[in-house]
Amino acid sequence: MAADMMYTALAGLNTFNTALSVVSDNIANANTTGWKSNTVDFGDLVSGMLPTADGVTTAQGVGSTVLGINSDFATGSEVQTGNWSDLMIQGNGFFAVQDPTSGAISYTRDGSFEISSTGNLTDMSGNNVLETDLKTAIVIKNPASYTSFQVDKFGNLTGTTAAGVVTNLGQIAVTTFSNPNGLVREGNNDYTPSPAAGAPTTPAVAGTGQAGTVISGALEGSNVDLTAQMVNLINYQADYQANSKSIETGNTLLQTVVNLIR
Repeated sequence: MAADMMYTALAGLNTFNTALSVVSDNIANANTTGWKSNTVDFGDLVSGMLPTADGVTTAQGVGSTVLGINSDFATGSEVQTGNWSDLMIQGNGFFAVQDPTSGAISYTRDGSFEISSTGNLTDMSGNNVLETDLKTAIVIKNPASYTSFQVDKFGNLTGTTAAGVVTNLGQIAVTTFSNPNGLVREGNNDYTPSPAAGAPTTPAVAGTGQAGTVISGALEGSNVDLTAQMVNLINYQADYQANSKSIETGNTLLQTVVNLIR
């Protein structure tokens, strides 16, 4: 009996250790651009069947487990920067970026972009921002020849010369997935799609469907609710301590039985 109690409590310790890690991760990224907060789905563990007083059977519980970790993809707050290359998606879409070395494509809500020394529009990690075909990198030839750049709500990038000539420089891809929770976090605010995410929409155009619109001169803040996270932190810590106390109680009972045998 005491051993069962200890194993049940151990399952609870593992569950709430994971929950505490998720909450800590959310709090640590409260100021990360485009961060999406995560929540833990809990489930119960059962073993054998036990008879009840009315003659039916019920499952014997043996603790809890983590069924999964889901992300909240609600749009975060708008943070004005005034920099034209800082882009925010007001909607469900993602920017597509490509590693120039490996060619691997990833997706991000972080629109902190800049023009590289080679004229490529890149993210902070040096990945190229892709056009709506999800293949072509956006390249600005002779960026010094333009006095200003603009990005409209559809992701169209234009440059204006000193003479007032406006040139179309490409359209930034904004793509969606049928199941965003099927995206795999890769770090640096990037995601890659698993088969569960579905294929990215093609063509991926901002301002249409659920993709959302592009806002230039602003970044998306984290959607972490610090008040809710602190409440979760307190609750999970109390649950962790309760399970730890159960192990201590089980250990005391075992010691009592051992002492009786002596």
